[in-house]
Amino acid sequence: MDINKAKNSVLKAGIQLVESGLVARTWGNVSCRVDEENFVITPSGRSYQSLTAADLVRVKIKDLSYQGEIKPSSEKGVHAGVYKLYPDINFVIHTHQDNASVIAATGLKKIEVGGEYPTLGGEVICAEYALPGTKALCKKVQKALGKSNGKAVIMKHHGALCFGGNAEETFTVASELEKACAEFVVNHYLKLSKEAKYDPSSMYAFAIGQNSKTKLPILDQEMKTYGCSRRSNQGFIWYDGERELEIPDNQSLAGLPEETRVYRTIYNQNKQINQIIFKATPEILELSAVGINLKPLLDDFAQIIGLQVRTVDKNNPDMIAQALSKSTAVLILNTGALCCGLTKDDAVAVGMILQKSCKALIGASLFGKTKPINPIESMIMRYVYLKKYSKQTEKNILPH
Repeated sequence: MDINKAKNSVLKAGIQLVESGLVARTWGNVSCRVDEENFVITPSGRSYQSLTAADLVRVKIKDLSYQGEIKPSSEKGVHAGVYKLYPDINFVIHTHQDNASVIAATGLKKIEVGGEYPTLGGEVICAEYALPGTKALCKKVQKALGKSNGKAVIMKHHGALCFGGNAEETFTVASELEKACAEFVVNHYLKLSKEAKYDPSSMYAFAIGQNSKTKLPILDQEMKTYGCSRRSNQGFIWYDGERELEIPDNQSLAGLPEETRVYRTIYNQNKQINQIIFKATPEILELSAVGINLKPLLDDFAQIIGLQVRTVDKNNPDMIAQALSKSTAVLILNTGALCCGLTKDDAVAVGMILQKSCKALIGASLFGKTKPINPIESMIMRYVYLKKYSKQTEKNILPH
């Protein structure tokens, strides 16, 4: 394929990845084969919306060598492994899609899928875990690829790898994988619970109850509001979708909603936080009612959120602020979650990853006791993220 055509396909696919919700921010990666010896791939740590053809990196399939100062994705070895094994494959995407991530959080070695998903070959293999961007991960994915009859594998605690003859087929694979994983989880729930039909709220309560000594109630899943906020030069701005108030640091909070006291405390104690988004999806609400400390079942949780998300009572602003000193999210008991960041994009990404992680814990609980990523490995990933990625933009960010 002409290299310019290959680059254009990758650029278009990168935008499609973000718009489809298959990845958050720069996570995930896309590549396209150029010829028998080369492929082009997205660079490391760059926003898909800002990429140009000049930013894409040409990599040798044989030895992963490349030219220029722009670094290719750290998962280039995984992509090269696909191109080596399958000469007819010309396109690869690595996604962090929700339902595949549920399976990635389990201890399953594979899942059986029906004939209505022809690109998956009857089953999807789950590659054993290794730290992202390592030779160990490449080897384990390569082993899973060797066992696969379809065009997708799941990487434990990480995400999914989908491939095809072109970009269109590869996105079809990703779509079929997402549907097949959702169907697999629901069917397993119906079998365990002996329920006649699927109800999301009932499944959430049942799943969490598998690892709890007490049966949990089925929560009212009506979306709640807790307001959102951003730091300003004078203090902070609070808004609830209908009204927006700027609250200076010296202003009394008497007569204002109780969450404004929480937000002020967070900003006073955490200078790294400029944006706070409230999120209360059914999955987050369910876990906020359990009172657990959520730990990383997925790589991007460890990288972007931290080593745990604590559950804190809304009447304890100091504890909420303290929980956010080493994490970018906190669960508010029976209320939802606060997702924080240096920028609004940061906070939105935290919300996406927290939502996916809550869904992963709930779904994975149906298959036995969940096992978080090794704490030391989580610490390594968090350290690398903070030093390598966050610092790339921090010096250019001001409150807004």
